[in-house]
Amino acid sequence: MKKRKSSLAVGFPTIVNILVLLVFACVSMLSLSRAQADHMAASHAWDVTYGYFAADQQAQMLLGTIESAVALEPSLAGVEMESLLNEQGIAARYDPDSQIFSFTLPADEAGTLSVSLHLLEPGSYEIVSWQLVPYETE
Repeated sequence: MKKRKSSLAVGFPTIVNILVLLVFACVSMLSLSRAQADHMAASHAWDVTYGYFAADQQAQMLLGTIESAVALEPSLAGVEMESLLNEQGIAARYDPDSQIFSFTLPADEAGTLSVSLHLLEPGSYEIVSWQLVPYETE
């Protein structure tokens, strides 16, 4: 009588193939989730960068707007610059003791752009700070 080969020779390779396919499926799912996380991080970085540069551009335009007031004496220039920006709905503040003029602009998700100018003799100023202040995370 002839002996029949066991069906283990057919079953074992099938099980190995199924396990290999499961490993490939797991690796592909991990790769997909990593790609989605990278996309979200890149999208957030784009929003933050765009917000900062939009606020920076607006601040540069505002400096051009208040350039005519800089020609006045520092005490008068600060008051004039403050009123010009406040009329546009921008919170501006002038400290006559230190002759520092400052204003803030929203930078979307990036935070707030804070600009401070030290008014010198008529017609000139020095940028004391030009910084992005991020929102506090809670």
